[in-house]
Amino acid sequence: MVSYKMQSKLLLSALLIAAITSSCSGSKGGDSAKQADVSSGTVAKAPSSEPVTISILNWNGMTDEEFERYFVKSVAKKYPNITLSLVKKNAGAAQDAIAAHLMAGNFPDLIFVSNKDINDFLLAKTVFGLDEFVISNKFDLKRFEPMAIASLQRKKEDGGLTAIPWAQNIGGLFYSKDVFDKFGTPYPKDLMTWEEMLELAKKLTRKEGDVQYLGVNLSSLSQFAQSLSVSYLGAKDKALVDTATWRRIMEFYKAAYAVPGGATKASLFGAKTVAMEPNWLGSAITSAIKDPNFPWDVAGLPNYKEFLGTGREIDAHSLAISASSKHKEQAFQVIQAVTSDEIQTEMSQYGRVPVLVDSKIVSGFGSQLPYLAGKNWAAMLKVTPAKLRENSTPYDSVVLGLINPLADRLRAGDADINTMLRETQEKADAALAAALGK
Repeated sequence: MVSYKMQSKLLLSALLIAAITSSCSGSKGGDSAKQADVSSGTVAKAPSSEPVTISILNWNGMTDEEFERYFVKSVAKKYPNITLSLVKKNAGAAQDAIAAHLMAGNFPDLIFVSNKDINDFLLAKTVFGLDEFVISNKFDLKRFEPMAIASLQRKKEDGGLTAIPWAQNIGGLFYSKDVFDKFGTPYPKDLMTWEEMLELAKKLTRKEGDVQYLGVNLSSLSQFAQSLSVSYLGAKDKALVDTATWRRIMEFYKAAYAVPGGATKASLFGAKTVAMEPNWLGSAITSAIKDPNFPWDVAGLPNYKEFLGTGREIDAHSLAISASSKHKEQAFQVIQAVTSDEIQTEMSQYGRVPVLVDSKIVSGFGSQLPYLAGKNWAAMLKVTPAKLRENSTPYDSVVLGLINPLADRLRAGDADINTMLRETQEKADAALAAALGK
């Protein structure tokens, strides 16, 4: 169930899409039986070669440089009749922003969105199913990371394949060579368990003079949980907080913070006194750019013993075709151009993790950027993404917004994990009921 406010927005979205689709088709009432539901996909037709502008809604933070390098140039080369324009995301909550774009009357042709945020567009019925385009264009989905495709796949009655992945973000264990060298400690090995990482962190968490060194700066609780594909909502829209999995994660954080000096707040690329930090690659690269001389490297992301070799949940940055687009065929041509082997190889060389599984494409990762060249990317890239959590919904943020602050309570010495989880479960259930309008 969704709230009345949400229902109103979604109804408005559906009505706007229907109106736009009807005006584009030029159909009369007697032809309505021949029209397929636009949001579920229709039989693809041959794209026109007439000049056309395809607009892309930048929901997932593509830079202007990336847009020019990987989109504008590649599309102009392959489809000179297509011009691209990048549309900035409206401010505000997801459904408010989507509604604002729809009410403007010129909703973009393509949506650049993560596999997690696409749920907001599915709720608003703004996504066009791609199954027919994949079939008619003989578009080979086996070229792509299987978890990325799976995360974008819905039941046929819900639209089938909702988007095509373009890039992905992955997690790794980033570390400071300086801190390890200072204390004569071997660098982290690949595919450690979390417990092995913590034992290594204990050796490096020490104070020298006035300087506190921290063995590991743990990520947020929700990021840590992603390597376990933890769901936030269960049956009957109840939160999944007071569970054995969250208790296990909390116990690990409690043990890490209990190390003398282990509760210190510091970041790897900020303080320069942190030995290790599990993080997203995208975040690490953003920090590394600011200090290209900082000596760091990366190892494969740790996990619990039974999940070794599995990384964080698949985070696929993808392209969906909007249901209201007048140029769906050309929009799919854009997708084909930017997922070519040539473009994916170039992306890899410039530090964007590709979504194609061909090892030749990822082998040169970061080679064109001095601050990325020579790092242990092979170790990080061989970790397999975890599947997207089951029952991924737009309301997950309601629950994780209550879970993440628990790390600060553990850091402050609150040891009663059972009470924390029970209280947070109650708060999360109440917050979900309010968000869902129950």
